[in-house]
Amino acid sequence: GSDRGGSDRGGSARGGSGTKNTNDDWQARKREDDRKIAELMKRKEQEKQRQEQQQQAEKERRRIQEKEEKKQQEFLQNPGDTHPLLKKQDGLSMESAMAKLQNTDRLADIDPPPQQQLSNDILPSRFHVFADLRTPYAVGRDTPFFWHIPRSGGVVVKTMLSHCLGQTLAAEVGELDGHGGDSEIKVISFSEHNYTNVNIATPEGIKRALDLGLVPSHLSDTLVSAHVDLIPSLYNANDRARAFVVFRHPIDRAASMFYFLQGTGYPPLKNMTVDDYAKSELIENNWLVRILSESMTGPINMDNLEIAKEVLRRKFIIGLLDNKRGSFARFDHYFKWKQSPRYEKEFGCRKQLMDEKYTAKHPIRKDSTTWKLLLEQNRFDMHLYDFAKELFSQQSYIFGL
Repeated sequence: GSDRGGSDRGGSARGGSGTKNTNDDWQARKREDDRKIAELMKRKEQEKQRQEQQQQAEKERRRIQEKEEKKQQEFLQNPGDTHPLLKKQDGLSMESAMAKLQNTDRLADIDPPPQQQLSNDILPSRFHVFADLRTPYAVGRDTPFFWHIPRSGGVVVKTMLSHCLGQTLAAEVGELDGHGGDSEIKVISFSEHNYTNVNIATPEGIKRALDLGLVPSHLSDTLVSAHVDLIPSLYNANDRARAFVVFRHPIDRAASMFYFLQGTGYPPLKNMTVDDYAKSELIENNWLVRILSESMTGPINMDNLEIAKEVLRRKFIIGLLDNKRGSFARFDHYFKWKQSPRYEKEFGCRKQLMDEKYTAKHPIRKDSTTWKLLLEQNRFDMHLYDFAKELFSQQSYIFGL
């Protein structure tokens, strides 16, 4: 009997321990449940704050969009007698400019300063669909646009994008092999590289790309064209362009253009020298400033230059052909191309393009007669090129490039 009593006492002790363990387990589960409930409430509050921030950001975006659209409408409805670029003014003749160029490299000595302080409101309305560089870039929202200035290293940039980064481009080859007759936008392949089935190197091709909805389709990673004057028609307030460009020294570019065209067998240039070309009506006259300031015909002045500068300052990431490595590095950083799965894999591809040295086949000696003749036709573009070099440095600090 004594043993059974002891056994009973032992059982009673074990029962007390079991009750304590059960109570501890319950307390632990309760603490875990309380923690999960607290985390859930925290996530709900964070989600609520995030939605409120998104709503506020969307409200602000719509306010800015409505403001810009109002400005565009006002500009279009008032082509405006007050617009300084509409007042035609005569520039210097070649003879007068050459006389002034004899003993100076300072173009400001040739051209007078702007006649009046220009405001941001006269930024050409077509560029309102180019995203302002001050607004953050989000991958997949705005579509990059590379302004391919002829004879300025554009082929190198296109090769970098298509071959090294594996991007799908909208360029000039998309209508080959009969794709000009396609009734819908799609991605096609040429030589193992992807393109959308459009040709945005021509006005007709740009019109077709607009009809097919190229930009809203988001099938192209980057658009490439020299037609910075027509490309804006493809974008809208909801699908904006993120623009970048590579500049080359205007005198080198002008000489390269002559020898390139002559090499293609272009009949008017067959028996010309580069000096003859510079004196003829065949040469481009300040093409960069004219196309950015919407003044392709007639005389231009320093006001046009100020417009072109403002477009670059607000709308373009600047690259320089003389600094390919630095230019590609900033494009990689700004457009987040380093996130591409092919970025590290294709390092050798990029390095080869960046390290490739280019030597002009027909260098123009500075201060020679040829140099001065080409300079006369590109004096405003020289101003713009100098400004682009300043922007190149400034953007390094502004965007951490």
